[in-house]
Amino acid sequence: MARSKYKRRIIGFALKGLCALIIISITGLLVWRMLDNMFDPKIMNTVVANEKLADAYAAKGDGLDAYYQEHSKFTRGDTNYGYFAITQSLIISDIDQVQFVLRYNNSTLEHTKNDFKLSEIPSRDELVYKVILTVMYDLTPENKDDNDGKTPEAVSYETIGEQSFCIKAQKTLYNYRKYVFDGVKIDENVIAVYADFYYIGDFDPDEMPYGSLLIYHCDEKKYDYKFTADDIKALESLK
Repeated sequence: MARSKYKRRIIGFALKGLCALIIISITGLLVWRMLDNMFDPKIMNTVVANEKLADAYAAKGDGLDAYYQEHSKFTRGDTNYGYFAITQSLIISDIDQVQFVLRYNNSTLEHTKNDFKLSEIPSRDELVYKVILTVMYDLTPENKDDNDGKTPEAVSYETIGEQSFCIKAQKTLYNYRKYVFDGVKIDENVIAVYADFYYIGDFDPDEMPYGSLLIYHCDEKKYDYKFTADDIKALESLK
């Protein structure tokens, strides 16, 4: 009787230990998954090195005019809430270049299927979204009160539709694209620069974009960008 009771106690402890182990494992997996998706993939954290940027950095080093601004990181419209996010952006004024990282959730692909009545969810590996930049210019720099877009004759717009480079990466929940746009001259007459996102199968630049996020605004604070050791290594590899 005592032995039977002792065995039941051992089995009870073993079952409790197994349950605890399962709970700890599931919790650890969920925490790891959450933390892993909080950060961009490593490949997204290094500047895209091209000859133009490498030459400029070789000539000016840390004196190169490179900066970023902090804006709303994800779309907040009623029809695209959370669809798209810009997790990093970099403006390199000395060479008229903009680099930024676009992130979108797997659920964004599901929404795209439903919104555009597609037969299936677009593949994570496909180029699903057309990205263009819209530059807003101040035609009346002597008057800053008419820059709200409500006075059409006071502003003009230019679209830059072809990026010079794009790389991609994936994590469990998110898809990443890093874009480089050249020929983006941001001077005292530029009010703002927006990244606009369109479903590539229904692209019409005259229509409202599927999502839009601010990259630059003349009234926002600039934060100097410090090139990392990985950035410098990538740039020096081109020399």
